[in-house]
Amino acid sequence: MRTTASRLFAVAALAAAPALATAAPASATPAVATPEQGSWDTLFTLSRSGLCAGRIDPSIGHGGLANGGALFNFQATLWGVGDCRVTVTAHWTNTDNGRSGTVSQEITGPGYHHYGAEPPQYPGPGHVAVTFTLDAASVPAPAHGEWTMPHYPGDGSDN
Repeated sequence: MRTTASRLFAVAALAAAPALATAAPASATPAVATPEQGSWDTLFTLSRSGLCAGRIDPSIGHGGLANGGALFNFQATLWGVGDCRVTVTAHWTNTDNGRSGTVSQEITGPGYHHYGAEPPQYPGPGHVAVTFTLDAASVPAPAHGEWTMPHYPGDGSDN
């Protein structure tokens, strides 16, 4: 039974590979309606190892982190066989104050995982635009997101 299921996953991953690699980019779909939480593309990807395909839903977490920090969150599911691995990198820029940064998170599977990419980022208050890249075939490529970061005490915006 397990061998049959593994073969089905492998066949599904292989069948999805050409479509995933050549599919047209998806449009951004807001995860929530508030500007603070923003809008985010859902990323569909293959893995760089194993025979896997997956879905990654990015978001941002802030408030309660020291000095106005923010953590990129990734809810990810990889389906397939083998040691599934793909790295997602977030390249962000605060379009109001010019701050920018980059953080990466390795996604592993198969299975579902929720990641908070360390270290925290410190964009300061304002509109933040982010571009996501992956080290494997993915759509959309690149993916995008944005949110409005509120002012937090100690975030360096009072200087």
